[in-house]
Amino acid sequence: MNARNIIAILLALGIGYVLWIVLKWVLGLIFTVTFALLQIVAVAVLALPLYFFIRNRLKS
Repeated sequence: MNARNIIAILLALGIGYVLWIVLKWVLGLIFTVTFALLQIVAVAVLALPLYFFIRNRLKS
């Protein structure tokens, strides 16, 4: 092996590692945002029937 091959291998490993870190960060961000949106939807699903129940109780 000559020096160019060794440098190419090291650069490929380094760039691959950096891309792996970026991919993990992006996927983590996507899952975090998705989970936050699902929490908002879950609260809305629970709050809407309670709203109608309380409103009907207060009317009568």
